[in-house]
Amino acid sequence: LTTLGLKVCSGATGFEAQKIKENVCEIENDHTIPFTVSGNIDRYVFNNTNVRYMKDRYSKAHIYLDSNITESKQEMWKNPKIVIAGMTKQIEACYVETPLAIGVGVYAIYDFAGYNPFYILGILNSKCTTDFLIAEFSDKHLAGGYLAINKSTIEQFLFPQNVPMEIQQQIADLAKTIPIAKKENPNFSWLDVPSQAFILEVFNLLYTFRLKVQKLIESDS
Repeated sequence: LTTLGLKVCSGATGFEAQKIKENVCEIENDHTIPFTVSGNIDRYVFNNTNVRYMKDRYSKAHIYLDSNITESKQEMWKNPKIVIAGMTKQIEACYVETPLAIGVGVYAIYDFAGYNPFYILGILNSKCTTDFLIAEFSDKHLAGGYLAINKSTIEQFLFPQNVPMEIQQQIADLAKTIPIAKKENPNFSWLDVPSQAFILEVFNLLYTFRLKVQKLIESDS
C-alpha cells in the first residue's frame, strides 16, 4: 500500500493505550467523540456500544479530547479514515467520515493518495485480500485462526495497480452501498458480483507474479 502513497497508522501504541484510558467514558457531549476497538469493527460498519477496553466495559464508549491526547492523534481521529480491526479471522475494515477515536489494536488508513476511499475499502474487505494475508504471513498468525494484522502487514498488502477508473468506480459504488444495506439488514452479505470477480482476477495475477519473482530470487541465492 505504501508504494502507492497510502498512509497507515496505529490507533494507539501500548503506552498510549493505558494513557488514553483515563479519557474513555460513557458521556456524549461537545468535548467527546465516539470511541471503538477491534471487536466492534465489522466489514463496512462499526459501533461503539458494549465496548470492552483495558478490562472495563462501556455501554456506549466515548473519549474526552484534552491535552492528555496529542494534537496529531486528535487530528487523525477527527478526520475521515478507513479503520481496520487488528484481531479478527478476516480483514474487517470500514470507512468513517465523522470523528472516531480508535484504541490499541486498531489501525487506520488516513491518506488515500487520491484514491476513492470506498474503492480502497472494497479491495480491503474482499476475500482476496484476506486470502493474500493468510498465505503471505502464514508463519505469523495467532491461535484460533486469528490473523496477525498490524501496521507493518497492512503496509505490505497487495493493491491492484493500473485499474481503469470505471472499474474503480464500480467497486467504490458497491462498497458505498453496503454499509446502508447492512444497517437495514444485519444478515446482508456481499454477493458474487462482477466487481468481486474482477478483484479476484487481479489479485490472482498479482500474487502469481509475486510468487514467480520470489522463486527466481531463491534460485539465484
